[in-house]
Amino acid sequence: MNKTIDYYNKNSEKFYKNTVRIDLTELYLKFLKHIPENGTILDLGCGSGRDSLYFLERGFIVTSVDASKEMVRLSSELTGQKTQHLRIQDLEFKNEFNGIWACASLLHIDESFTKDVLINLGKALKIDGCLYASYKYGSGTHTKGDRLFNNYDESTFEKVVNEVGELKIETYWITKDLRPDRIDENWLNVILKKSKS
Repeated sequence: MNKTIDYYNKNSEKFYKNTVRIDLTELYLKFLKHIPENGTILDLGCGSGRDSLYFLERGFIVTSVDASKEMVRLSSELTGQKTQHLRIQDLEFKNEFNGIWACASLLHIDESFTKDVLINLGKALKIDGCLYASYKYGSGTHTKGDRLFNNYDESTFEKVVNEVGELKIETYWITKDLRPDRIDENWLNVILKKSKS
C-alpha cells in the first residue's frame, strides 16, 4: 500500500491532469438517487477532488479524504475546502454518512484487508446509507508500476460482501474506462446498502 501512496505522491500532477475533467455524471446520478437532499457524503480516496466538487456544487455536505499528501493538496485547491490526509484503513467514522463514494480507491486495498475495510465503512454509514465502489473488472491482484490493484467480478465480489453482514449489494454494472487510452478496460461498479438489521 505504501508504494501505491508513493506513486500518487510522485505522479500527482500527471494523475490530476488525466482525471480531473473526466465526466462521471452517469455514475453520480446512480449514486445520488440513494442520497437525501443536502445529505452527507464521504469521498474516499478523492484523488483530484473532481467528484467532491461535483457533490459540493449540488448542495451535499462532503468530507474528502486521501492517503497521498500531494493529492490532498491538489484536491483541497480544487474544492476550496480542506481534504483530510487519511489512509482508508485508518478511518474511524461512526454512523456519519448517507453515502460513501469510493471511485477507483478500494481497488488499491490488499485483498486480505478488503473484508475488514468494508466492515469499517459499514460502520461509517448511517442506516440505509449506501456505498459506491468501483474495481477493475477481473479477478486476483496485480501490480502496475508501483500500484497494487485488487480486481473483482460479480461472483468474487459477492463472496466478500456475504461475509460483511451489514452491507448488501443493491446493484452492480459494468462500464468502459472513460480515458481514451484505456477504452479496452472494463470496470465493475457496485452500490451497497447498509441494512437496518
